[in-house]
Amino acid sequence: MKTYFLQFKVVPTLDNEQYELVEGALASCWVLDNTPQAAHTKANFRISMFDWEINTLEMEPVEVEEGDFVERDIGLEQFKRAQVDGMAIVYTAWARDKKTLMGPISLKSSYKSNLQGSLDDLKKQRDRGRCLHFDGDHRCREIIKAHSIQKQGLLAVIAQNNHVYTLAAEMSDLRKNAGLPIYKKESIYKVSSFRGFCKFHDNKLFEAIDNNDLMPTDQQVLLYAYRSLARELFVKENAFNHLEYRLEKTEHRFLRQFFLDYKAATEFSLNNLRRHKLLYDNSLKSKSYHDIRYVLFLSNKKPTMAFSGLLYPDFDFMGRALQDLGNHEEQLELITFCSAPMISGWGYLFAWHKTSSNICTDYMRSLATMMYQGYNVSDILFRMVIINCENCAISPEWWESLEEEQREEVAAAGASNTYPYTPMKNTYLSEGVDGISGWHFANIMSNMELGRSD
Repeated sequence: MKTYFLQFKVVPTLDNEQYELVEGALASCWVLDNTPQAAHTKANFRISMFDWEINTLEMEPVEVEEGDFVERDIGLEQFKRAQVDGMAIVYTAWARDKKTLMGPISLKSSYKSNLQGSLDDLKKQRDRGRCLHFDGDHRCREIIKAHSIQKQGLLAVIAQNNHVYTLAAEMSDLRKNAGLPIYKKESIYKVSSFRGFCKFHDNKLFEAIDNNDLMPTDQQVLLYAYRSLARELFVKENAFNHLEYRLEKTEHRFLRQFFLDYKAATEFSLNNLRRHKLLYDNSLKSKSYHDIRYVLFLSNKKPTMAFSGLLYPDFDFMGRALQDLGNHEEQLELITFCSAPMISGWGYLFAWHKTSSNICTDYMRSLATMMYQGYNVSDILFRMVIINCENCAISPEWWESLEEEQREEVAAAGASNTYPYTPMKNTYLSEGVDGISGWHFANIMSNMELGRSD
């Protein structure tokens, strides 16, 4: 983790407690993060939350060390504070009479946090079980903690004393790590579970993958993709409901606008998820398993990770644009990815409904091009999971065998997609965390040649 120093010229908003006295200020920021871009956006957000409007960026983010602030008491103090809190900001202000220099000063935000209420609502959303099966309704009484990654599949294989490492973002963990997510040990009975199916439908629908290794058959692939989709829908619905709660409780103008923008983006993603789920529902109800397309990478090595996720491909593996996630007038195409136990070793499975073939076929072809050009496919696939999947479990034996520097690199990549205000580079799938996974894939299977969208 690096420390960046940057400065903004700011003016107080009407809600700023110093509005009557202060005409403007220089905001000096010390930010703990992995890239200057992330440091800039995080500082921008914090300054706005504390009732300032940014006029100009006076100093681009530069990496600094403690020694840069020797004999500079304020700078040294703030540098040390950033190591603990993740960020420190000091405002050097000038008064409206244009004569008095007021600074350095620190201010309180007009935002009144209700942390406990927010945490209670998050728990309420997580515990709000419902059956997402295509035949699910009010008669589905026994809602269970369904596993999006089979507990008796890869989770049990990679676990050590029934525990694995997983990306943690609980408030207590964030405080311990300067506001950044970390990997911590968790019981396999909690990892990847969600209250998204009743016991009857979960057992009946997923029997072909819960009780059998991946062959693969089209039915199995469709079920793996459906489970990834259902879990993401459950999480996204909860996030949307929580945003509505935050909006109801928030009067702060900047944060309200932030939550409104975030809600619009979440609603757009949620509507696309619901549309895709209907497509999968129809294919499962009619047993049209041939509607699924997939590419499967086969490894005969012992697995070190288990995961299940999805994404709307914005850029391909070579950094070329595929679809604009910011255009809310377009329908997005979707791909799922997961690990699966096989008779010998494990598989890394990409899958998509045939109606998403226009984008997903190009996405997978770009991966084939990277492989043809000599790029290491294991590095590419490992990077793709670490960056795009928070629903991921890691073998303690493997994780603890890594050098500390390697663990930090993986954690930094895993945190890169955590913050909604941090931009992603178009080349995010083509660089980083190289030579760490130890994965090896011996073969590839696919039915992608069935064609593009019908």
